[in-house]
Amino acid sequence: MKVTLIYPLLSRKRARVDENKQFWPPLGLAYIAAVLEKESHNVEIIDRDLSLRKNGLDFDKTDLDTLEHIRSFNSEIVGISVTTPNMPDVIHISNLIKQYFPNIAVVVGGPHVSGEPLLTLKEAGSVDVAVGGEGELTMLELASGKSCSSISGIIYRKDGGIITNPDRPLIADIDTLPLPARHLLDMKSYTRPSRFTSRNLNLRTTSIFTARGCPYRCNFCAGPLVFKGKVRFHSMDRVAKEIEELISKYDIEALYFAEDMFLSSRKRAEELLGLFVEKGISKRIKWIAQAKASIVTEDLLRLMKEAGCVGVEYGFESGSQRVLDLMNKKQKIEESLRAAQLTRKAHLRFQANIITGYPGETAEDFRQTLKFIKTIRPNMIGFNIFMPLPGTPSYEQLKREGKPLPNWEDVGDQEASQASYADMPEGMFERLYLEARLKVILPINLKNFIKDNAKHPLRLISIALTQFSGVLVKAVRMSVRLIFMNKKAKDPA
Repeated sequence: MKVTLIYPLLSRKRARVDENKQFWPPLGLAYIAAVLEKESHNVEIIDRDLSLRKNGLDFDKTDLDTLEHIRSFNSEIVGISVTTPNMPDVIHISNLIKQYFPNIAVVVGGPHVSGEPLLTLKEAGSVDVAVGGEGELTMLELASGKSCSSISGIIYRKDGGIITNPDRPLIADIDTLPLPARHLLDMKSYTRPSRFTSRNLNLRTTSIFTARGCPYRCNFCAGPLVFKGKVRFHSMDRVAKEIEELISKYDIEALYFAEDMFLSSRKRAEELLGLFVEKGISKRIKWIAQAKASIVTEDLLRLMKEAGCVGVEYGFESGSQRVLDLMNKKQKIEESLRAAQLTRKAHLRFQANIITGYPGETAEDFRQTLKFIKTIRPNMIGFNIFMPLPGTPSYEQLKREGKPLPNWEDVGDQEASQASYADMPEGMFERLYLEARLKVILPINLKNFIKDNAKHPLRLISIALTQFSGVLVKAVRMSVRLIFMNKKAKDPA
């Protein structure tokens, strides 16, 4: 069977200024494609964001290109990956597909679908099947013509109603999955030097998964919806094989380990670090990984450095212990401070990921977070507004309390006018957030960007000219909003 897999756009407003998506290959779709190809199905992958860039941000032409790909490929099934901010484009493109190709089966899957499967089908009237959890084997059964009634893990339309089938068990041995079908992706585009994937180092970088799942249950995280929280690892041989392929085929300079928690198992992490040294991988590429602050030790960070690590990404989330407890983060502020200190001692860069505006956060909590950021002095900061992702404990709690939920396209949009869940008077959180972003976060990130790339002036200039337009546009917009808000606060009449 011929299958087209699509990664959709963000909102039209965000797609113009959020430049980072075009550097992240849709590996989830590449895994599905590899499984389908192994069983002799024909597959193509369309990344609509990358297509949009190549079409000079012309949305109509991007739509036409998507439809032309489907027509010329003679697709029989179209599968669309769905994260919450992409949902409006999922509705848009699935409607177009059904309009022009009414006999094509449209299938959606991803974390948003796993969190709100029934609502997804209700909102996306042109979608035939919604896939929950891992999608590889489910899509294989759909492509192989198996009856929907006998396929686990799906919700589908039948006779004007919606049928929900039992959940599909997790794939027990993820080594049984073939390597992602990167040959179907424009890897030349994805691996061009980027400040996004290499966390400001502007290296030819790509992402890789060596494991699935996370042992923790943060209330805001959608990861457990797909992977059920159980951690499964690829074998050492499998990891080595994939990295060797990435080095030889795509001439990468760095890797970003995209699994939720690189250090889920210390024993396994030490084996992997030893493999990098033994195979000489540590001499050929640099790499960045996500880690939990409460797990890292001085010895482990030293081993990571020896094995080629150049950066660690920590989900610190907040500088307030009260907010961390509300998040079910299972982490102490002292552990975060210690992790930052040890990481600097190991001469490793680190990114601090922060979530602000969490339900119950007060102005004092916010100030504690800013103080925390200034204390730890990170090389880069991800400063994000809380997103109530469908299916997460935070989202379900807000629903129970009858709180207003955001429009899907506003989720993750730092500029959107959306409901504030923080425990602050109306307008206060937005002012605090804008001031912090303009006066603290942006200066730290820009200073460290210049510092990290000063030895490569040509690449620094090139990246600054091509990958900072969105930052500048947002900074101007935020400045204008802040001036207006401050003026209104002084003169409410």
